[in-house]
Amino acid sequence: METFKDRVVLIESVGDEIGYAMALMMAKKGAKIAVLDVNGKNTSHMVSKLRENKIDALGITADPADCTGAKQAISTIMEKYGRIDILVNNSDLMMENDIVATKAQDWYQGAKNNIDPAFFLCREVIPIMRKQGYGRIINIGSIEYLGLPHTSVYSAAKSSMLGFTRSLALETAKDNITVNWVVKGNIKSLKMSEEQAETLAAKIPVKKLGTPDDVAGAVTFFASETSKFITGQTFFVCGGKSLYFSMSI
Repeated sequence: METFKDRVVLIESVGDEIGYAMALMMAKKGAKIAVLDVNGKNTSHMVSKLRENKIDALGITADPADCTGAKQAISTIMEKYGRIDILVNNSDLMMENDIVATKAQDWYQGAKNNIDPAFFLCREVIPIMRKQGYGRIINIGSIEYLGLPHTSVYSAAKSSMLGFTRSLALETAKDNITVNWVVKGNIKSLKMSEEQAETLAAKIPVKKLGTPDDVAGAVTFFASETSKFITGQTFFVCGGKSLYFSMSI
């Protein structure tokens, strides 16, 4: 069985069920878990839930979209564990507006919330991984990067993660570091009504929504030794919706 014994995992942005599913799945395989969020309530809630499962997680409240916040978070983890093996960049803030009504600040905010955390954390973590001679970086994307009306800011921010992932994979390949991108489709959420779920499911080829565990499974695969010869790749977790996305709205 695949083991993550003695591996240290940092999961960024843990305000949803997906963050919890990823943390729990890797912790059950032996990983040590650190969770990071700009919102202290999210961090505390996640740590409490993990401890209910007898997982002694490290919770950090800091803004990873800021270079100081990213440095602080990485320093805290290194002080406790002395290494970081796996980084999951999970930031995701949906933004919808007509392009004409979009303000300059909205554009800047799109980058700050959806790509900046990955940039600052990777910049801090990669020297550590290079020194270790080992690393796994998994960026989380959204199927909306393919384009939707009134989501130009969000789609642009999410699209940038593709180039970021591929370029970073090439930069770090010789260092035994892999960098991959998991693109999630419509995932069932506790905040979603049954009516909303049914409407979304009808537009998916497999006729059902994904679960947080579906995303966690893809992330765990990229974080594992099984995927050691895979880097710079995109993994859609979408029930086939990416195959005809522009026609499915």
